[in-house]
Amino acid sequence: MIFPEWNALTIVLYSGLALMALSSAPMEYWGPLQMQYSKFRAASGMPSRPGMVILYAVPLVVLTVLASPYLATPTEVQAVVFGAVFLHFAKRVLESLFLHRYSGPMTITTVIMVTSLYSLLTGVIGYLNRQPMPAMDGIAWVGVLLFIAGEIGNFLHHRRLAQMRQSTMEYVIPRGLLFDYAICPHYFCELVAWFGILLMARHFALLLLFLFMVGYLTTRAVKTLRWYRQEFPNFPADVKVLVPFVF
Repeated sequence: MIFPEWNALTIVLYSGLALMALSSAPMEYWGPLQMQYSKFRAASGMPSRPGMVILYAVPLVVLTVLASPYLATPTEVQAVVFGAVFLHFAKRVLESLFLHRYSGPMTITTVIMVTSLYSLLTGVIGYLNRQPMPAMDGIAWVGVLLFIAGEIGNFLHHRRLAQMRQSTMEYVIPRGLLFDYAICPHYFCELVAWFGILLMARHFALLLLFLFMVGYLTTRAVKTLRWYRQEFPNFPADVKVLVPFVF
């Protein structure tokens, strides 16, 4: 794990990241971090498709700008870490444009909040990747495998959701793949991919940001399962929240 040189500034910055990690779950459940899109969309706002494209495209720009000093001649680690993060957000932009089926608007506030959070994430990675691990080792290559598996799993479940809504804009009970065992396996796959990036980069700041995402996505999955059980009385009782067969 790569730690910063501790001084007054880094202590303040990393304390802020730690506070974000600890507060992500309660803020999404009760507080101002509740994101109003998808099933929890607002009654009015901007169309979801351009909103989602914005919140994934802007972090790509931030990542590239902050990584620009080393992109011409990156080390192997720098290239792998940058490439993984870039591919993740490029995939999400393309999915937002061509795959997902949106049924309602999202608030401007939500677009700004998510864009800011993702831009913070990519900005931190792009900047800290200027001082990478010395070389790709076994742990880093395990991270690469986890990233690939997570991204493929995430895409397959996104595609499955889109296929189930081809003939309707209404929500239906997700079926097939890991949806038979957990309500948000796409979130789980995304966390697997980000854990893979963490193993590649191994910066302490990225660990804190990963914990933030765990808290946020887990809480959103809990709310999603609750929503399905309220909307569909016949919803299967044995479906888990996030991790198939476990939680």
